[in-house]
Amino acid sequence: MSRLQDLEVFVQVVNSGNFAKAAVALDINPSAISRRITQLENQLGVRLFNRTTRSLSLTEVGERYFNRCLNILADLEEADREAKQHSQAPQGLLHVSCSTMFAHRHLLTRIPEFLAHYPRLSIQLVLSDDVVDVVGEGIDVAIRISEVANSSLITRRLVSDRRITCAAPVYLDRYGTPKTPDDLANHNCIALNAYKTTLNQWRFRDPVGLREIRVAGNFTVNSGVALYEAVLAGLGIARVSAFLADQALRSGQLIPILSECEDKNDVGIYAIFPSNRYLLPKVQCFVEFLVKSCLDNGNTTI
Repeated sequence: MSRLQDLEVFVQVVNSGNFAKAAVALDINPSAISRRITQLENQLGVRLFNRTTRSLSLTEVGERYFNRCLNILADLEEADREAKQHSQAPQGLLHVSCSTMFAHRHLLTRIPEFLAHYPRLSIQLVLSDDVVDVVGEGIDVAIRISEVANSSLITRRLVSDRRITCAAPVYLDRYGTPKTPDDLANHNCIALNAYKTTLNQWRFRDPVGLREIRVAGNFTVNSGVALYEAVLAGLGIARVSAFLADQALRSGQLIPILSECEDKNDVGIYAIFPSNRYLLPKVQCFVEFLVKSCLDNGNTTI
């Protein structure tokens, strides 16, 4: 029997008044009850009961020990009840890490609907385009562009995104439009200096095959939204997420460049969360909400 069971036996003996009634309540042999109490007293080095052939009463030390055991068992019962509640209904604080682009373009407009549907939940949202340590930083769900190669994490694809090389008309009027990928060497290219330096190695296809062009310019930023705002302001040429820039591209505020030779491979946007046998309902319902909201918005592919 475990130490916790020893405490339960002790408390039951006190509540029952004798070993025999405690044995019936716990469905244990009376001799086993007596042995457990004796072993517990030997382990503690004190006498918990005053015993006679006709009565059983607590010693002064036993009385204090009994009150502490009651508190311990009550706390454990409360912890069990709270854990079971979390396994049955979404509640509590949900820690979410999200890329700035996805948050501004999609998530922030839908959080009110989610919280209205789950009034016992609250969200702590951290916006960052850097990779976060999901487990180490206690993140329940992270929303990131591109998959994370970590077997201890679960990924759920939300939508597909594309990177589009583009610039504002004011920039192209002043500096001209690149005709080939090699022409980018003569242009101011806005770079993203977030967690992956390969984001600045732009991929293009030509008759020879896939090529990576290393670009450079006078401005770098670690936010996808800030990158979008900079290219929209005419600062230079950039590769922007179609998920963020689709409206500006349709309205002509941004002009696509080198479309005929641009690599068309999609980039996934994923919900990432720790692998857990008992996935908390608050995580499960949030991920399902993200998937459904992307589908309802027609964003299976951007």
